[in-house]
Amino acid sequence: MAQYNTIQKGELLDFLGRHRTSAYTVKEIADLMKADSAIPKPPGESTVYRLIKQLVESGEVKRTVRGNSRTFVYQLTDGESCHHHLHMKCVTCGKLYHMDDEASRELVERILQEDSFEIDSSAVLPGKCGGCRGGKGDN
Repeated sequence: MAQYNTIQKGELLDFLGRHRTSAYTVKEIADLMKADSAIPKPPGESTVYRLIKQLVESGEVKRTVRGNSRTFVYQLTDGESCHHHLHMKCVTCGKLYHMDDEASRELVERILQEDSFEIDSSAVLPGKCGGCRGGKGDN
């Protein structure tokens, strides 16, 4: 099935780009887009579901679980470069952090050598960022 770059898909990508450090449910995305005066004709929730599915399949959006719940949240990735490193997700504030490519490679190789366990590059490591731990830096 052909994929088209519709106005609504463009608006969704623009919205996610402006909220790059946050992860939202589909309902939250639809509600926030509806409340955003910069979006003249926001897509409805069913359209967001359809577009998010396409964007996850293409690798443009990462789907993760919010905290310890069964709720899926979505966040824009950095495109092709996201396939070369692991991600860290704060279970408190929900921010998704990109692990350095070299550090990711070293960790994946070390685990493979020591435990014969191959980690998928789409893995997300849960934890707490510096800001949520009460530290000075949150990046």
